[in-house]
Amino acid sequence: MLDDTLAELAMQIEPTAAQRAGASRSHSAVRSSLDDGNIGKRILDSELSGSYARHTAIRPLDDVDVLFFIDPKEWKTGWFESLPSPESVLTTFHRAIKYRYPASSVRMQRRSVGLQLYHLSIDAVPAIVADREDYIYVPDSESGTWILSAPRVHARAAAEVNRRTSGVFKPLVKLLKHWNGNLPEAARLKGFAIETIAVRLLAHLRCRSLTDGALKFFDFLAAFAGDSRWKWDNDFGVSLGRWSFSWTIPDVAETGSNLAHNLTSDRRERFLREAAQARERLILASQETSVREQRRLACDALRR
Repeated sequence: MLDDTLAELAMQIEPTAAQRAGASRSHSAVRSSLDDGNIGKRILDSELSGSYARHTAIRPLDDVDVLFFIDPKEWKTGWFESLPSPESVLTTFHRAIKYRYPASSVRMQRRSVGLQLYHLSIDAVPAIVADREDYIYVPDSESGTWILSAPRVHARAAAEVNRRTSGVFKPLVKLLKHWNGNLPEAARLKGFAIETIAVRLLAHLRCRSLTDGALKFFDFLAAFAGDSRWKWDNDFGVSLGRWSFSWTIPDVAETGSNLAHNLTSDRRERFLREAAQARERLILASQETSVREQRRLACDALRR
């Protein structure tokens, strides 16, 4: 049965127990180290974020996001500003982390400070609690503004869809992320975009199995290139068609973020073509009676 094969493949891309234990030790150590000193007085709390926190990360587990909730009053602001400049907050975090990890690579990033440890990269993300419950602001050094985000809402949405699909969603997302990550670079989307499309789709559709979910995901994407096998009466807020005014993959938390905002025409076409090809290979795998051949076709479809 193809579903057994896909379940086995999903298990193989799970982070190992050693990777999870190492990640836990490392992020706990970083969070603890920033509790002390001047930076500790400016940090109110911290929590995990990203795919690691949502349990949708895949092997190798090489990066973990940590949110550090800060007191914005601890930074100077301009005459007409209520929040400190993103660059000044990121610079403070960069200096504090570099002081604590002098032998490690510490780099300023657009919305975080990256700490490269031996086996793991930690992205330290300063955050300010927003007035809206479970929403935060994170710094964006490129625009010089604070961007609305909602990692708790993302985690809740993923958990709800996983419950709705009787536990199919999270292993399915891991398979889809693995497929996406092994596409040619010019055809690949960000992993969070893949997860967002899956959340939007499976929050409304029945998903009986990994096979059913994967086929629906790939055919949904192929429909934007005019190459679907089934009829789609709903785009679930996603717009990737050739004649769309603008391509959009809206954040499920409705922050206004568009995960397709910098998608190029060539990347879109390649990505949708790869989705159609994956669907065809999975259909062939589902029709195969030989377990060995079924596995080969499934691995080929998901680029294992």
